[in-house]
Amino acid sequence: MTFYYYIAHLVRLLILLNIILEGKAQNVLDTVDVPIKFSGSDFYFISGESNSNENEKVDIKLYYECLCPYCIAFYKNEFRETVEKLSQYLNIHTYPYGNAKTIIKNENITFICQHGRAECYGNKLHACTIDNFQNITKAIIFNACMMDENRGSDDTAADKCALLMNLDSRPIKECAKGIRGTELLQYNGEESKKVGFHFVPYILINDQLSKADNFMENVCSAFTVLPPPCVDFLRLYK
Repeated sequence: MTFYYYIAHLVRLLILLNIILEGKAQNVLDTVDVPIKFSGSDFYFISGESNSNENEKVDIKLYYECLCPYCIAFYKNEFRETVEKLSQYLNIHTYPYGNAKTIIKNENITFICQHGRAECYGNKLHACTIDNFQNITKAIIFNACMMDENRGSDDTAADKCALLMNLDSRPIKECAKGIRGTELLQYNGEESKKVGFHFVPYILINDQLSKADNFMENVCSAFTVLPPPCVDFLRLYK
């Protein structure tokens, strides 16, 4: 839970307390407009109509590598599902690089990846997908699809996923095999180094470290006002 999350809910609690002190609380808890949902020590104000602030965006940063089993499990399931539900309320940045190393020698750039050369190429495919699509939600769905293939995140997976999504995989593969793919992976390495993580997937929500477990709930808790998908989620699962 973020500091702002607790402040926002404290303000709401004080407003409710003020209503009670003024003697107006006889039917507050029964009104459709201000129902309260308790879950352990947390509570949520849920109205029949959303009061979400459409200008509020939660920042998500994901650092991962495409052949890491834990990254694959998180990315193609909870991460993809959360992005699909909340994309319009999120600022998302993903950095396929993970525990790789960038080696620059005589102006030549090479990479060493934790799961071998195939992962270095797969990371480039992921980075090139993001760069080529210029639509992070579509790119995440495509990359999740590549991870879901048996081998995962290679040319065959790119072709299959492009066919499924009625897209062209050729620009992505050309990027991954060329200078642009190297530039993108080098950039991801630089951004990863700034964070200095020691495990993947490494997830930041509003620049605060988050666990992969209960990701949707963790993202929803970062909003000061719950957007409709979070309201629906909490009604179903809380």
